Amino acid sequence: MSTLASRTIQALKAHIVDNQLEKGHKLGSLNELAQQFGVSRTVIREAVSALRSEGVVEARHGVGVFVHDKPKPEDPYSYDPELVLAPLQRLKTSFMDLLELRMAFEVHAAGLAAARRSWAQESNIWDAARQFEASLDDEAALDHLDFVFHRSIAEATNNGAFIEFFSLMSLQILPQPAFSKQLNPALITPDYVQNTVREHRAICEAISTGNSDQAREAMRAHLNRSHLRYRGFSNGGASPLSNVARDE
Repeated sequence: MSTLASRTIQALKAHIVDNQLEKGHKLGSLNELAQQFGVSRTVIREAVSALRSEGVVEARHGVGVFVHDKPKPEDPYSYDPELVLAPLQRLKTSFMDLLELRMAFEVHAAGLAAARRSWAQESNIWDAARQFEASLDDEAALDHLDFVFHRSIAEATNNGAFIEFFSLMSLQILPQPAFSKQLNPALITPDYVQNTVREHRAICEAISTGNSDQAREAMRAHLNRSHLRYRGFSNGGASPLSNVARDE
């Protein structure tokens, strides 16, 4: 994440806290926010995407960006993700390479979650899957809810390194927005989204039974289907999502 995007994230958080903005308050459209904070659409989109992942804002397609929850107080002893990720950002790697990295990480995480999850963590995974299924008509919400589902599985590994890695790398590994029919009409079809629902359920069921092999296989099937579709629509290594957050 660029330094300018990081500063914009902090400015947006400060704006919400300083003005005591409540849940549901409309912050504005991407164009309005870009003008308000003096940055490009690319930068404001990157900042909003990061804040959506944190649960601070929600974006409603064609409507605008709204406050979802107040930012949590900054931990003075926490690391700076920008500094931690700096070496990774210098790597010359493709979108498909990152998807393969995600496969290796999340397949193993699903197996660990099946073996180690608590009752509360299992409930969180199911809740995230159900919320995704209940929000199929809200395209803007699907990206965040899919992120929450995969994050809840990482948390259920009860492995601090897995949880931190997911938090740090989620914006690099998870394409945003992944469920935009407008940006990717040939990729994001009703059947594609319904298959995602079924695959989420299969992962939940495998984790609930405590079957690590089955959980890994369910996650592998889920990610492999997505990855094959991205690769099938790619052209010379360029993802169909490669246009996201790159236009001015």
